[in-house]
Amino acid sequence: MNRRRLLLRFLGCALATASSRSTAQSTRASSLRVAVLAPSTRAREEVTLRPFFDEMRRMGWIDGRTVIYDTAYGDDLPANLVQLATEVVARKPDLIFAPPAPAAWAARQATSTIPIVFATGTDPVGTGLVASLARPGGNVTGVLSVVDSLMPKLVQVLHEVLPGARRLGVLNDPGDPRARTDLTALTAPAHALGLTLVVSNAANPAALSAAVARLVEQRVDAIVTSTSLMFNLRAPLLELTNARRLPVIGHRAELADAGALFAYGASLAEQLRRAATLVDRVLKGASPAEMPVEQPTRFDMVVNLKAARALGVKIPPSVLLRADRVIE
Repeated sequence: MNRRRLLLRFLGCALATASSRSTAQSTRASSLRVAVLAPSTRAREEVTLRPFFDEMRRMGWIDGRTVIYDTAYGDDLPANLVQLATEVVARKPDLIFAPPAPAAWAARQATSTIPIVFATGTDPVGTGLVASLARPGGNVTGVLSVVDSLMPKLVQVLHEVLPGARRLGVLNDPGDPRARTDLTALTAPAHALGLTLVVSNAANPAALSAAVARLVEQRVDAIVTSTSLMFNLRAPLLELTNARRLPVIGHRAELADAGALFAYGASLAEQLRRAATLVDRVLKGASPAEMPVEQPTRFDMVVNLKAARALGVKIPPSVLLRADRVIE
């Protein structure tokens, strides 16, 4: 009798295990695969991309159940993105989420058939990602940071804050499509305000310190930056510049939060959430070719008074009155 009970118990456990494995395998087989081409490190991207994953969960895309994420990290080495894109394409995902322009461009180089959704950028038409904003026409769609460059606005506010500035450093990543667009847009308004532009390139983290040192040697009065790489490297960048009492301005609130003098631009978190809704639509059958590229409708100015005091900069009341948020 005892043997019979033991045998029945063993068979029951075996059947339960087999059923569990079968269910898990069925779930994995039915889950859609989303490759995430993330240019920075795992630690940084887990913070940056949290709004995207939170929104995906809110819409019912549960990792390991309804969706499987295949995340490739570029470790802040833009040159890695093309190879990483090729590798994720070989794993045949249902969609590639490539948040910044450099990642989206690398993904587009690797495939013309797998849907691609981006979350930031300035000129997807000019860089060849889409045929037009209203009708992308290919396998790519996404969310813009801005239609036209924000550089003219940034340099205008800088002139109000530092009217005596004469030399403006541009910290650039030459491989970022946005860098070319912004530099072109910056040239005329900077010259109109009597500013000489000094460009210094950094294409990876190892080049950052030397790039900042070149701008210091050229005696720039402030630094402006807008590229994805410099955003990801904002902590070490601001550690370098604040130690030299050199103001930094940019287009993301996160820069001001990290110690930049001020920032003006759209909310990155909101762009990532909007991109998640596009991913949701594509996974449910919509075609990127027919999905217009979305554009932000709100731009915020964030002023860091704490940084201003440390830098010995007085922010004019006219700028403070226009600020959407002031960091004390």
